[in-house]
Amino acid sequence: MPIRHIEHQGRVRRVIEVPGAGPTDTLVMFLHGSRQSGAVARNFTAHTFDALAAPGTTVIYPDGVGHHFNDLRTGFHESARTEGIDDVGFLRTLIESYQPRRVIGCGFSNGGQMLLRMLFDAPSTLDGVAMFGSLMPTDDNLAVSTANYAPTPLLIVHGTADPIVPYGGGEAGLGAANRGTVRSAAATARYFARLNGSTSHSLAHPAPGVEVETFGGDHPVELVSIEGMGHLVPSPKRLDPRIGPGTDAVVGAELMRDFFGL
Repeated sequence: MPIRHIEHQGRVRRVIEVPGAGPTDTLVMFLHGSRQSGAVARNFTAHTFDALAAPGTTVIYPDGVGHHFNDLRTGFHESARTEGIDDVGFLRTLIESYQPRRVIGCGFSNGGQMLLRMLFDAPSTLDGVAMFGSLMPTDDNLAVSTANYAPTPLLIVHGTADPIVPYGGGEAGLGAANRGTVRSAAATARYFARLNGSTSHSLAHPAPGVEVETFGGDHPVELVSIEGMGHLVPSPKRLDPRIGPGTDAVVGAELMRDFFGL
């Protein structure tokens, strides 16, 4: 698999690339979770996001610094924060190197929180965001201003049995790796529906144990709640039971493909 290296802020950053044929019209950028890397994220998701690569569509997996991205939470204290890593600038530089017409960001856990930072600190850089195991921090856990947000379609996929980022909101993290408080999944969806000026609301149950709440409009927000699923991206892969149960009901990459019409 091709590996790219991007220099930013005096560091050489590593990016795994899954190219489609021809120039990149659509760029799909997957940001890994805490203590992961781009390579680990590909394995963690059973390479299901690789399958989104197609003529005109390139999929990339950038690495964070110290296996983390410098996200938007005040409760985040990893080296990416303490060393002042400018991940907003890095991701903008990376995206610009492809000159795509459309950019869809997807992220798991810390990666999803990094995408939220992009929405507030680099509005309109992303044309859509899909978050897995990530919820909007509470106001007292925000390290950025939310004033410059630009409406952006958003897909939120979350398990009701997530032991690390609780579906109902509250303290996120484990032990000494506490990340502060987050809103509930429902409150996160409503928060962005309001910012996006949503004009309609509907509920659907496309599969047993799966509820889809959609806030329609020019910039839709969709919350996919998966009964009994833990802290993961739904895929066919069987993972460490400490992060909670998996699911056979849906595949995260397919949810993203359908929501964004990839």
